Amino acid sequence: MGVVSILAHSFIDGYNREFSRVFGGGLERYVLDLCSVIRGLGHSPEVHQLSYFEAFQTRTEQIDVYGYAYDMNDVPEAFARMAAAARGPVIYASCLWQPITYKPGSLGICHGINWDRPTMPLETKQHVAEHIQLALDGLVRIVSVDSHFQTFCRAACTFTDPGQVVLIPNAVDTSYFTPAPPRRTFEHEQEEEWLAAWKKDLASQENHNEAVISGLNAASKVEERNEGDGIIWADRSEVTIIAEELDSGAIRQGRAGQPNELPGEYLKQDDDTTASIHVNPSRPLRILYPRRISMERGIIPMMLSADRLLGAFPDLEVEFAGELVEGSTVGRSFRYWHRTHPHANRIKHHTYDFRDIREAYHQADIAVIPTVFSEGTSYACLEAMSCGLPVIASNVGGLNDLIQDGFNGLLVPPGEEALTTALVRLVQDRAERERLGIYARETALSYDISHWRRRWSTVLESFLAEAGLKEGIRG
Repeated sequence: MGVVSILAHSFIDGYNREFSRVFGGGLERYVLDLCSVIRGLGHSPEVHQLSYFEAFQTRTEQIDVYGYAYDMNDVPEAFARMAAAARGPVIYASCLWQPITYKPGSLGICHGINWDRPTMPLETKQHVAEHIQLALDGLVRIVSVDSHFQTFCRAACTFTDPGQVVLIPNAVDTSYFTPAPPRRTFEHEQEEEWLAAWKKDLASQENHNEAVISGLNAASKVEERNEGDGIIWADRSEVTIIAEELDSGAIRQGRAGQPNELPGEYLKQDDDTTASIHVNPSRPLRILYPRRISMERGIIPMMLSADRLLGAFPDLEVEFAGELVEGSTVGRSFRYWHRTHPHANRIKHHTYDFRDIREAYHQADIAVIPTVFSEGTSYACLEAMSCGLPVIASNVGGLNDLIQDGFNGLLVPPGEEALTTALVRLVQDRAERERLGIYARETALSYDISHWRRRWSTVLESFLAEAGLKEGIRG
């Protein structure tokens, strides 16, 4: 049995100084699953990671974890220290966009392109391409979670081995993430008949009013450090807009001048009244945001959209199910917004363990993945789809690999306006929610984790055999 060393910017919760638990993010979930595959091959995984506070050493989930204090302006130096301390063949599990000097014979992983902000300076993007070239030159193989990084390498870099960048999409345990209630299935030719019957039933049970959202100005764009993949590009002058909007009540009051209501001109009604629309008298309809509370994950568009929807639909509630970095600008802004919101009783925020998040999907009717930038093949999107939920996702990164617009979910441009329009559409159309959810579940089955494990096992067996022959695997 040998040791395999995984180097990443995050695994144990170094953001909140909780060194006894795994942080609830996509990278951390990925590393945890990868460690399981490594153990299945008869080896012992260890993780070396950055620590935003002091250095630490701990053991969790049968994994030895080492944290390294570092200078945020010199991430490559920290990775060099981690590689020097590694006891076995090295897998660089994040930060390939940094100018790292790679240990020869190592493997790399890209979790999605995180330099896709349209406003990022061209010079910075050019530097990123140079750094990715360093990764291609210095690593024996790079595993990509989506097709976009693979295409980026082919378009912006050079390499001779067409198999050097291996596509292994993220995965979901479809036997665990299952729909909560039994889902009706039907043959393709029965679909129109079934949908017609469902819509008729819907009309008899609900006061169904059509809402159209248009002409909403996009909220001021803000960006903060991408805590999901170690990115540190931030425009602090823009970040301050969040607190200013919250303090002035701009977000909480909305553009109609009333707390959390869609302006009257955006609601198409049968008469001249602007009465609230009731969606489901039996229980609240729940929208789920199963993401970290962070800028790149679209928290600001989601908050702004929730403002309008909560005011317009009194039978609606929104759950934010994700980690929050205490003390961060986004974290403080979200807590202030939630605490002072006029509909705070219909806004939920919970942090779930990887093993408990299924409960959030089972209590939801719609899932939202409103990423602004930096996205691979989202675990949250796959989990929601596997649970048979209709998903509204931004057309960012690997989400385009998962969602076919109008078939198994809705794809929208990143931002509040398109997100709100899509949400209103699904809130008011139970038949479409059901139809999208059925095909979402069918899509998720092709991303089952069993396929992911097999493909990673093949990559690791080859990598470890070569590493063991060249330098030996130290136990």
